[in-house]
Formats: sequence, C-alpha cells, structure tokens
Amino acid sequence: MMPFSAAAQEEDCDEVLVLLKIKYIGEKEILSVICGSEVYLSVSEVLDFIKIKNTPNSNFTSIEGFFINQKNTFKFDQSTNTISYKEEVFSLRSGDFIHSSTNLFLKASYFNQIFGLENSFSFRSLSVGMSSKLELPAIREARLQVLRDNLNKIKMEFVADTTVIRDKPLLHFGTANWAVNTIQRSEGGHSERMLLNLGGIVAGGELTTSLNLISNQPIKARNQYYRWRYVNNDNKYIKQVTLGKIGASTKSTILFPVTGAQITNASTKIRKSFGTYILSDHTQANWTVELYINNVLIDYMQADANGFFSFDVPLMYGRSEVSLRYYGPWGEEQLFSNQFVVPTAFLPKKEVEYTISSGIIEDGKGSVFTNAKVNYGLSNHVTLGAGVEYVSSLESNKSIPFLNSSFRLSSQLFLTASYYSKVLLDLNLNYTTPRNLRFDFDYTKYDKNQQAIRFNYTEIRRASVSLPIRSSFFSGTSRFNVQQNLINSTKFTTSEFLLSGGSHGFNFNFTTNAFFTENNKPRVYSNFSTSLRLPKRFVLVPQLRYGYDADAMTTLQTQLRKPIFKKGFIQASFNYNFNNQDASFQIGFTQNFDKINTGFSSIFNKNSASFSQSASGSLIFEPQADFVSFNNQSNVGRASVKFVPFLDIDANGKRGAKEPLVKGVQIILRAGNRHLVNPDGTTIITGLEPYIKNYVELNTSKINSIAWRIKNKTLSCTLNPNQLKIIEIPVQVLGEVSGMVYRKENEQLIGTGGLKVAIYDLHDKLITSILSESDGYFSYLGLKSGQYIAKIDSLQLESLQMKAQPFSQTFEVENGIDGAYVDTLEFILKKK
Repeated sequence: MMPFSAAAQEEDCDEVLVLLKIKYIGEKEILSVICGSEVYLSVSEVLDFIKIKNTPNSNFTSIEGFFINQKNTFKFDQSTNTISYKEEVFSLRSGDFIHSSTNLFLKASYFNQIFGLENSFSFRSLSVGMSSKLELPAIREARLQVLRDNLNKIKMEFVADTTVIRDKPLLHFGTANWAVNTIQRSEGGHSERMLLNLGGIVAGGELTTSLNLISNQPIKARNQYYRWRYVNNDNKYIKQVTLGKIGASTKSTILFPVTGAQITNASTKIRKSFGTYILSDHTQANWTVELYINNVLIDYMQADANGFFSFDVPLMYGRSEVSLRYYGPWGEEQLFSNQFVVPTAFLPKKEVEYTISSGIIEDGKGSVFTNAKVNYGLSNHVTLGAGVEYVSSLESNKSIPFLNSSFRLSSQLFLTASYYSKVLLDLNLNYTTPRNLRFDFDYTKYDKNQQAIRFNYTEIRRASVSLPIRSSFFSGTSRFNVQQNLINSTKFTTSEFLLSGGSHGFNFNFTTNAFFTENNKPRVYSNFSTSLRLPKRFVLVPQLRYGYDADAMTTLQTQLRKPIFKKGFIQASFNYNFNNQDASFQIGFTQNFDKINTGFSSIFNKNSASFSQSASGSLIFEPQADFVSFNNQSNVGRASVKFVPFLDIDANGKRGAKEPLVKGVQIILRAGNRHLVNPDGTTIITGLEPYIKNYVELNTSKINSIAWRIKNKTLSCTLNPNQLKIIEIPVQVLGEVSGMVYRKENEQLIGTGGLKVAIYDLHDKLITSILSESDGYFSYLGLKSGQYIAKIDSLQLESLQMKAQPFSQTFEVENGIDGAYVDTLEFILKKK
C-alpha cells in the first residue's frame, strides 16, 4: 500500500476496499482506511460517486469544488487541517485526515456533520450505507432516468441497446384458426358450419384468408374473406396498402362486402391520447368484449348480467378505427367487428393524413365504390377535412362531396361537424367535467330526397349524460340518454336510464326503457339482473322484466353456472314469458383444453328441442424454429418470437453448428398470451401485436458461468404477423486477467494499492482501467479472445514521480467454453 501520513502510521491502519451503498444510486467499491474502530473514506471517490464536482491538487493534500449548488463551494485542506463550506470553516483534530500520495481520506462522521451525508459502517460486511435528505445530483439523475424509461415504455419510445428489424419474406405461411359448429333440431332440420382462417406473408405483406362453409347454403364468394396488407410505418407517404376485402369507412349504406384496394399514410401505431370517450352498448350476458383501435387490442371486459359493457376509449391523434369483438361462454365468436365512429378526429399541427379506397361492391350488380378523404391539422386544437364518396348503384347523387371539422374548445370539450352534400348535416358536442360527469349531444339533419342512407328519417336528436359513481358502499356507472327520431311530422322518442355496479360483493344492473310515439300509449319497462355467488362455486344470475304499461312482470330468466375441472364450466338456464306462457330450458358444457376449445348445449321448449356442438382451435407452424403448436388461442394476424441464447465462442454474433445453447437467460417481455420456456434454454412467446416495437429485457442472473456475459441486455424488435421470428442472443465467453503491482523499497517488493492498470487492445483503444487493491492485486473479467497490452496509468506515475518496470506487458486471451484466465502480469514501481 502507499505510505500514509505520520499520524496514521502511528496507529495500526489498513487500506481496504469497502462497498459504498447509496439508496436510489447503487453501490460501488471505494478505497478506505480502517484505524481501529474508525473508518476513513476516500473524499474524491465518494464525491465522484454522488456526482459532486471536485478537483484535487497534484499531491492530494487539498480538494476543491461545490456541493449541489455552485454557490456552495467547499475545500478540504489537509495542510491546515480544515474544511471550508458555505463560507464557514470547520477545524479538524489531528488524525481526522489521512493522506497518501494518491488519495485523501476523511473520517466518515464528517460527511454527515458537514454535508448531511448520513452513513453507517459495517465491519462484518465491510460496507458503508449512506443517505441524504437532499436530492443529490446522482439521485436526481437516477430518478429522472426512471421516469423517462417508464414514459418511453408507455409511448413505445424506449431506447434499447440493439434493434431487431422485421424481415420481409417472399412467401411464408405460419398460422391457422379453425372452428366447427353443428346444430340438430328435433323437427328434423340440421346445419353444419366450418370456418378456416389461414395467415401468411406474401411479398412482404400480411395475407389473411377465411373459408366459411355452411351445409345448407351454397358457397358464395361474398361470404369468404381474403386480404393482403403491406405495412411500413416508417414511410412518410404510404404506410399501408390493402388489396382484397377492404374495410372502408362509408357514409352510404352498403350491405355487401367491397373488394378492391386501399392506400393510406395513417400509421398502425397507437398515437398519443388527448382525452377519452365513453363507448357503451349491450351484448349477451357474461360475454367477453374486446376493444380494438386500428386493429390493436386496447382493453377487454366481461359484460354484466344484463349484457351491458362500457369502455373509456382513448381519443388518439389521427384516424381511429374502433371495433368490438364478442366471445360467448360456449365458444361462440362473432367473427365480424362492429365499427364505431369516435366523435373526434384530430391531427397534430401541420400534419396531413389521407385514405383512398376503391372497389367493387359484391351486390351482384358490379356496383363501383370509391371513397377519398384527407384531413389536415390546422393546429393541435383544430383539424379540417374534406373528401368525396362515389357509389354507382345510387339512382341520383352518385358522387357525394363532404367536409368535416373537429374543434377542441377546452381540455375536455370537443365539437365536431360534418356535411355530406345533399345527404346530411351532423353535429356532435362532447364534454367531460373534472368529476367525470360526461355530456354528449348529437344532431343529424337529413336531406329529404337523399338515397344514400337506407332509412327515411329527416332528423335525429340525441343526448346522453353519464356519471361514474364511487363511494364507500357503491361503485358503478349511471347513464341516461334520450333520442328523438323525426319522419316528416311524426316523432318517435326513446329513453333509457341505466345503473350498473356493485356494493359489498353484490353486483346488479337496473335498466329502464321508455318508448313514446304520437297518438299511442307509452311503453315503459324495467330490467333488473344480478349475479349471486353461492357455495361450491355456483353462480346464480336471475333477470326480471317488469312492464309498467301492463303493471305486471313480463319475463323471467334464471341462469346457474359452475366451473368444473380446471378450465371448464357447466351452465343451465330457464326462461319464461308471462305474456304467452312460453318456457324454455337450456343446459350446456364447455371445456377449454390447452389445444382445443369444446362445448355443447341443448335447448328445450314446449314444441321442439335443439342440440349444438362446437370446437375451435389454432395452429402455429414454423419449421425453421422446429416449432409446431396446436392451441386454443386465435393466432392469425398475431406475431410470435423465439429467443435462442447461445454460446458465441467465435465472437461473430451468429450461431455456429458447434456453439451450444445457454440455459438461464430470462426473457422479460410484457406482452403476448403464452410464454413457453423450453428445457434447452430457448423461450417462445406467442400472441404478440405485429408492426409495433416490443421492448425486451434480458436477465442473466441465472446463467451458470460467471465467464458468460450478454453485451446487449435490452432490445427492440418489430415483428411480422403470421410468423414466428427467430432472434439469436449471443452470449459472449469472456476471459479474466489478473496480476500484482509492487513498490520496490530496500530491495523488497511491497504490494501497492490505488494504482490504475489500463488495458488496451492492439489498436491502442482503451478497454478498461483497473484499480489495484491494498495488497497490490488487480483483476478484471470481461475480455474477448485476442491480444492486449497492460500499462500503469502514465499520469498517475508522473504525479508519484515513479516509473514502472516493465513499461507495458502484452498478453493473449484464448477463451474456451469456460473462458480463460491470465495471471502472469506484474509491475514493479521505482523512483525516477
């Protein structure tokens, strides 16, 4: 070790490495001196770790700098035995400083007394725990970095160590969905339905096909589905090209599919949200509803006992195609998606977004359809748009030019307007108060001679008020809406009041509907449904309807269900109509296996009975990854990935035939519906969103060998739909070098600590710098195979007025599977 000042030499003092631990920053080994029961910390190393500016003089007898604020200057002066801080001078006792030729040490208690750096020393673990009530620069930097990382993950703007781009194969088929449903009726009728979806990649674009067969119906092209879509979100002018069955947004009523082409510069990525919009509707009781925006799954929920569901839809900049998909408890799946129009469409300032769609309507007449529209962000609060729609089957007004606009009047007040020439004028006002009370007003005025929309209303007026209710005894949603339809001089008015929620484990839905027409008695009725949990995991769902005009209960529905086995449940229901005294009974069973979903149900009523059976599943087939998977999840249109950690012995980043797989690499990816960790160390994740950046973290804490390291521990990967992407993860084999630094005095070699040993490659590039320990020993693990040069730091030698023999040493690392160990380095320091 380097010689200490005389005061320290009189005591029995040892220079050691202690572990400095600071919450929110981390830990680091620093040089310290232990004298009896006291610990002295290296001033420069402590201040460097917490990122406090400090500058020592040439012989380390003084250190100057400022603490957090530039006005808070300080100076440690060993020659005068003082510390000056904030224009105050603290006099130290003899021995509170310990000086060596390469360092200045201070008794640990002064870091707390002067700078508020509370600390405690543990002799058992040779560690110092330190904390501060002030936000140190290093703590502030760590806190801001955590905030930036979290925000970037939400926005998908994270910065990864490496990026894996998606490939664009010419031809690839990798996924399939299938479903079979059969129905038999007691009166002799029967039907069978089969659905087969195939997903692949053709010419770099996503290909999705669907074959839909029904036994008692002829095969028709309009009942089948086929679509090719090419996506490039990095292209400024054309981001999506679609051929086949296109999902064009139309104002005209088109009851048949459209086969054609669509191009747009709208991205598939979800953009920044600037508000929310309530989307609520009804489906069947206890069905699962999925919410998609631009074909990306955003949220899902289970409808309540009356089939009601409600989503807070985020309002995005740009085009937002919102759709819902419904899944029943018996394996039913509504394969179409209901399209909903979000009442606001904003673009960032000076951004232009367009969509052009054209094709043939499959109505048997060869009708032509074209829709072209463009929107422009005049400001972040105003978006203007225009376009034209053409439908050749209309008898008059075949071309419909239109204008649209969206205004953000305040943070949660939105106004939209659209005008379709000789068809309609539409206005919408939407406002949400700070307490989440929401108002929604719609007004639509139709041209009396219009033929584009298939009903004869002249006006529609709609108003809705909704309020989430949160209290100590109730949590739920309330909503009231009223709608008035006008046909010439006749008015039809409907209203609905809904209260859905739960209290103390009791869930219910209460809905009242009213229908008013001129010269007719109003029709008013209420539905009440609830869900009751019974012993043995039974669930009872009763539902009653009461008609106020009849002053009597009109229908009764009761459902009883129970989960059985691991992934199955049985359900029975009874329905009775008091008006016509008609009753029906249904019983069913579903079982979801790992590879297939199955179910059957039977319905009995007064005069007939029917029986149905269903089965569904999917397939992922990827020969290159040696992977075939039959499972019960839908996989067409989804992406999959296989991570292959391997020992990169030749350090070329690509797996060779003789390079083995590595076990213990944990893949952290917070997405996908299945994570499969194989015994050979590979990991397969399925059910991922295509076209978006996936942030992946690699945890190496369970790798068996300390000589195996991963260079890039985070990566960003963009995946193709209908493909299982193979991502190889090279695990580097690294070698270790070690040696000694001696000081020669009186023909004796004394181990010397605090010296920097620099390791260079043959191109004179610095690889690392190692600090020798108190006995002169140094080591470093992290060298690839190759030749290196080791030197003592020249600036440090100059400061000490010493020279090293030899000046440098060349050594070679030849890593095998277990790495390599070179321990032949020795440096001897002598006075110049």
